[in-house]
Amino acid sequence: MSDPVRSFYQHHLPDLSAITDLSHRHFRILLPRGMFLKLQDRIRSEEVLRRWLVRYRPSDVYYSTSCWLAPENLGRRERTPVSDNIFLSSDIVFDIDRSPFSTSNSELARQDTLRLLEFCDDSHLAVKYLAFSGSKGFHVICTDPRRYDDPSPLVREDMAKAARKEIIARVLAEGIAIDTKITADTRRIIRVPGTINSKTGYVCTVLSREQLADPVSTILKYIPRVTTGTPLIPPRGDDCPFGTRIISWLCHRFGVRSKPTPCFSYSTFLVSSVPTTSLQVPLFMYPPHVSIERAESLLAAVQEQYGLSDIYLYRSGTGVSALCLRTFSLRRLEKIVRASGSMNFGTLVKYKQLFFRVGEVRDENRQLIAGLPELVKTLPAPEENNARFISRPHYHFMKGFVPALRKYPRMHGKGAVILTHTVNEE
Repeated sequence: MSDPVRSFYQHHLPDLSAITDLSHRHFRILLPRGMFLKLQDRIRSEEVLRRWLVRYRPSDVYYSTSCWLAPENLGRRERTPVSDNIFLSSDIVFDIDRSPFSTSNSELARQDTLRLLEFCDDSHLAVKYLAFSGSKGFHVICTDPRRYDDPSPLVREDMAKAARKEIIARVLAEGIAIDTKITADTRRIIRVPGTINSKTGYVCTVLSREQLADPVSTILKYIPRVTTGTPLIPPRGDDCPFGTRIISWLCHRFGVRSKPTPCFSYSTFLVSSVPTTSLQVPLFMYPPHVSIERAESLLAAVQEQYGLSDIYLYRSGTGVSALCLRTFSLRRLEKIVRASGSMNFGTLVKYKQLFFRVGEVRDENRQLIAGLPELVKTLPAPEENNARFISRPHYHFMKGFVPALRKYPRMHGKGAVILTHTVNEE
């Protein structure tokens, strides 16, 4: 059987026509195994990029929203030489979507995009292009009218960031929902038009303003879609994590590709990120055949090795899961999750965060597939481990679901935890 992704790229060029200054952009592809690959090549044309796509048949394809003198060498600002971080310019990028994953929310995103275009016109921001992302929303890419002339590339980059913060504040004041992290970040990557969105199979497609005037149900009729086993966009999601709590402030997103014969379902997940910090809490996941005893043994080992606080162990119809409230940096979290044998390490690599199911699993007809996870055991930690910082938002969320949840002396993070709906593979 032919590979639908490779076949698509063999017969369709990515759409780079609206991306300016191609040779100073860096491109990244997400490989099927969940690892990012930065292309060590100057992408000067659609044909050059297509050769990479046919070779690697990536899940997703992205390009940098900023231009760099040596884009193929771009590295972390604090860890690579300035010569590999020479900032030239940056687009002003808006990502507009509504979660959870549904056509009704995509229609709301379309209406937000129309309002955003009016804002751009009134603010004299020239729109380079707008595109359907292939999933829950739309991208609007604008030219930055400002020029940053400081001789230091790092200072120029900081000036660009400050300008974007001002724009974000004005957009939010208009009540337009955008992903502020995308707009604020000069080192962000965004999906390449004309490439497949692995969450849905739809192709990220450049639209005219006239096309955007049509409802999403009409737009989807002419958006190319590659049949890769991904589910169609459902009409709406499920808002009941842990059975009784209604969440009206859901944000962020997480899409999962289905198996070749899709039978998809919905659920709600807790996200590992600690609001107002750059830290996360460890969330673990093991398949149904793993016994509680085996999971306990693996978790006890990492608890001792990495100084984890108390671990709360759950069992459900979809497997064994566990949660720890102590906070860690992303790098440290990767080591912990890898050492635990948890099956969600690939998720952490791909999405830079983890997800813990807190809702029932229901099918597209809202019929129950799997019940709520049930707490079966707490793995107590030594007092010195529990004296470390834990996540205050996660602690307050879990207080209603862990009997007699102990008190921890040191907490950080503010606000509510992040919950997300997902289309979940069965």
